Amino acid sequence: MNKYVTDTQAIIKFMNGEKVISSKINTIFQDTDKGKNIIIIPSIVLFEIAYLHEKSRIPISINDMETIIKTSVNYMEEKLSIEIIKTSFEITDIPELHDRMIAGTARYFDIPVLTNDPFILKSKFVKTII
Repeated sequence: MNKYVTDTQAIIKFMNGEKVISSKINTIFQDTDKGKNIIIIPSIVLFEIAYLHEKSRIPISINDMETIIKTSVNYMEEKLSIEIIKTSFEITDIPELHDRMIAGTARYFDIPVLTNDPFILKSKFVKTII
């Protein structure tokens, strides 16, 4: 079973029924729904979703995310730990803090990030799927 870390945009687009970033990422999410993958959702992604929903910028809420995490073994929240924080600060080529923490989670677990963020894609510290 493959594991991935999702960034905020990828999971929002998938949950909103939009085509996710690329057909490869869309297939990964669909396969996850079928029990074939595990997607790790960093706490910072959940925070961003709650914030964007509060500002009425996205229809997906933190309650929607909580339901998914509680009802599926294939979507897992990863809480921010001191180990992930330390790993995040090893990444020197991603300037934005939230993106760095998402990438740091992927680096900590040595798994790819599902993203189209240009800084994460260019980073020499993480693997990505686009």
